[in-house]
Amino acid sequence: MATLGIPSVYGAPVQSVHVDLHSTTGSIPRTLESRMVASIQGAAAYMYQGKEDFQIRKSLPAYEKATMDVVDRILYGYTVKAITMDVDDNLYIHLILEPYGKVIQSLETTVNYGNISPYGRSLIDADLGNIKPRLEQMLLGASLESLDWITPLVQKAVRSDLEGSLPEFTPQTDVVGDDTAKATVYLVPNGNSISRTVVTVQSNTLPSMFFYSMRQYYEKKLRQLEGLPVAFVRRHQMMIEKEIQDELNKSRSVTQFGVTMTPTLKVGSETILQIYVDSSKYILRGEGYLDMGRGVDSVGLRLYTGIHDGAHDWYVETEFLPNRLEWSFKPSYGYQFTKDTKIGYQYGLPNHHQYGIVQQHIGNRWNARYERDMTGKANEFAISYDVHEYLRLEYVWGDHDRWLRLIGRI
Repeated sequence: MATLGIPSVYGAPVQSVHVDLHSTTGSIPRTLESRMVASIQGAAAYMYQGKEDFQIRKSLPAYEKATMDVVDRILYGYTVKAITMDVDDNLYIHLILEPYGKVIQSLETTVNYGNISPYGRSLIDADLGNIKPRLEQMLLGASLESLDWITPLVQKAVRSDLEGSLPEFTPQTDVVGDDTAKATVYLVPNGNSISRTVVTVQSNTLPSMFFYSMRQYYEKKLRQLEGLPVAFVRRHQMMIEKEIQDELNKSRSVTQFGVTMTPTLKVGSETILQIYVDSSKYILRGEGYLDMGRGVDSVGLRLYTGIHDGAHDWYVETEFLPNRLEWSFKPSYGYQFTKDTKIGYQYGLPNHHQYGIVQQHIGNRWNARYERDMTGKANEFAISYDVHEYLRLEYVWGDHDRWLRLIGRI
């Protein structure tokens, strides 16, 4: 009959095995229960799948005892108190389990951030959410004896939960059992971390020294990003910039004096916060320079005073040469042609020369300048590098000589 494919008059082979569990304490954590069911189903399928159902029914008590023994060996921290089996072409195994000794009745959850600052932790917490309910769901009601078995499941579940929301960290979960269990989630950073932070304040219209205390405040604030993964901070860059922008917008300089402050965060192993400060009304800044490799007029002081209106600047450049004890004045006009390009005109007194100027921002801290003395028919080119907001190095070459200029900005 088997050869001909005709069903047996005595019964049919078991096609599948199904398991359901109950606990004498009321419930089993769902994650643990799923793992238990999968393990028991695997063993039971090996024992019963394909076996004739009438053979199982004929010796049902013996098969139930054998199943209990197998389950007792599979499960850690639990023992089988009762079993029933419903046999047909599908086999249903119903088990009542009892935990060894104590079960977890409450849970204390701690997140270990390592050496990350309180501000960094607040950024992490926004992505981490409340992890305690998830851990309670997996652990409350579990046998203390089953911790060796369930802890890897908890680790896997926590990693899966945080894979999308906190991919820059690898969570490691440790569970210590007692009446009150303690779960600790260690957050291990992935990839490169921020090792150094720098704050610069730059202004084309106002002295940077006016904002020295603001710079100190943000140096302290930015140091709190150190130790965080670069990728994590880069993902939160817009949020951090907006937070800083909101703080700046509430400052007295903005609310009372019409000063515009724009923060830009450049994230890397060295993370730089650049704050660009400009007045919508006034120009007031000074600088001193020292030329190396130039024989005459190698030391000078300059003061720029004027008004600022959108892309237009009207100002006076006042220069004092200590070596000759002479003053000069250049009524000037500047126009911000593009974001990085500025053109200007100056009329010099007392020499009555006219000058045309083009300034070009060409990189992170690099700038270029071309100046034409239209009256004296002389050219001057320069390329400069901003060491920081108070110091600039400029290499200048004219029609007949070249020199290095050190510019200190006030």
